[in-house]
Amino acid sequence: MKTYRKRIAAFALAALMGLACISCGKTDESSQPTASQTETTAEVTTAVTTTATKTETTTTTAETTTETTTPQTTTSVTTTTATTTTAKQAVTAPPQATAAPVVQTAAKTPQKTVSGSLDSIVKSYPRNTSVILYCMDGKTLYSNAPNRVYYGASMIKLPYVYYCCTQLEKGIHSLDETVTYTDANYFPGSGVIINRGSGKKYTVEQLIDYTLRYSDNVAYIMLIHLFGIDGFNKMTKEWGYGNIQLYSYSYFADVTPNFILTSMKKMQAKSANSSRIWQAAWKALLGSDGLYIKQRFANEAVAGKYGYKSGVYHEACYFGGKEPYILVVMSEINGIEQCGSYLASVASAARAEVNKYTAQKEAAKTTTTTTTTTATMSQTSPTEETTTETTPETTTPETTEPTTTPPETTQEIFETSETVETTPYDEN
Repeated sequence: MKTYRKRIAAFALAALMGLACISCGKTDESSQPTASQTETTAEVTTAVTTTATKTETTTTTAETTTETTTPQTTTSVTTTTATTTTAKQAVTAPPQATAAPVVQTAAKTPQKTVSGSLDSIVKSYPRNTSVILYCMDGKTLYSNAPNRVYYGASMIKLPYVYYCCTQLEKGIHSLDETVTYTDANYFPGSGVIINRGSGKKYTVEQLIDYTLRYSDNVAYIMLIHLFGIDGFNKMTKEWGYGNIQLYSYSYFADVTPNFILTSMKKMQAKSANSSRIWQAAWKALLGSDGLYIKQRFANEAVAGKYGYKSGVYHEACYFGGKEPYILVVMSEINGIEQCGSYLASVASAARAEVNKYTAQKEAAKTTTTTTTTTATMSQTSPTEETTTETTPETTTPETTEPTTTPPETTQEIFETSETVETTPYDEN
């Protein structure tokens, strides 16, 4: 049976080759099949013939099946499947690879920085941004759009906690007073209280700490329900920011970089107070986590607060040290990943500006000291010369006259001279 089929295949192949030669009008040696090519072709043709027979006949033997599913056919199918699978993975893999690291990078690892001056980095940012670099000696080293209005997000928690502390100082509530978390205080978003369930009690000190340290929304709402908003709105007006207000339908307000700078300055000034109230707030700011600027200086004690919502990201940080300063960065974003390297670059460039300013101050201080010393020496030199000249004049009449007088008179003048010399000694 096999021999018969091979003969039919060979005959069919010869017929096909003959037709090809006739149509080409020439015979080429390269067109003639070799022995191995003929054998392979015969096997394939046999498989095709068998497949056709299988379609027409309802009976299929084990031998027919073996010839139909040849190794070449199986390999071909497997290769095609692998190629298709690889193509699908190439489409879906990149989004999965980029999505996860973005969240981890934003939360944990420091960002790469871009070199350049502070102004060039700020000006190259593709969206609206504001930066204020303020030294605590009163010198503003850099300011870009300080009064631009942004949705403040959680940045409003910084001045609100400041307000709460002023009320605690007046005896309105206390740090040890407890507040129970209920459904009325629920607010989605950042924080830790929301994951602990209702019915738990928290002290006011804990609420202050969570609000600043974890930017806890529930803790913030609980403080508002305790201290209200009227006093806070009055405080912002007294500061000169009357347009920044909280409302019963919105506990998050639009703010400006200057307002946030003022809030951080006032909070830092109060941190020098040994009061437990202010120490609790400042300790929370020092322990705040997740800030890009703080990550850039992970080995330093930096007090900071961030604000984040789709569309905006802000940070305000206080740096201590030899030349204390505050850096405020507010920006519009198109996804949080846009801000990581930008804020790290701004923080590095700002530190360079502070270092340069510090060096200039030291140089000016050295110059002033040298000038003052020189002026002092110039003023005291004439006095020393006059003293030296005056002393001989006082004693000259007594020492000069004995050389010109007779011996008898010399003895008397000598005795008189001794009396003059001992008189000051007696007065002492």
